[in-house]
Amino acid sequence: MRVYHATAVSNVESIREKGLLKVWEGVYLTDSEESAQRWIGFRLKAMGHDKMAIIEAEVNPRSLIEGTDHSPIMELIFGVGKSLLSPKAIPVSKIKNIKIVSI
Repeated sequence: MRVYHATAVSNVESIREKGLLKVWEGVYLTDSEESAQRWIGFRLKAMGHDKMAIIEAEVNPRSLIEGTDHSPIMELIFGVGKSLLSPKAIPVSKIKNIKIVSI
């Protein structure tokens, strides 16, 4: 299954070296690139960033659980897709693409 994670561009080097690391309860993911952009883009823009990284990974869907970070109200506001969580880090070998986009 293809999943997406958005983050600050400053994290790209670490992701290329170590993969997506678990933070708190896991790695936050979504099922669409657009959803990843919308979800984190507003926060990064508010922090003064003009670009962000979209990480595309291939994972076994059985390794994921439903996330809780996309509340129903946030889904309405941002039009975000499904919230997913990988309880474990995602290794570099599972990273398929890293795209830098303007916010």
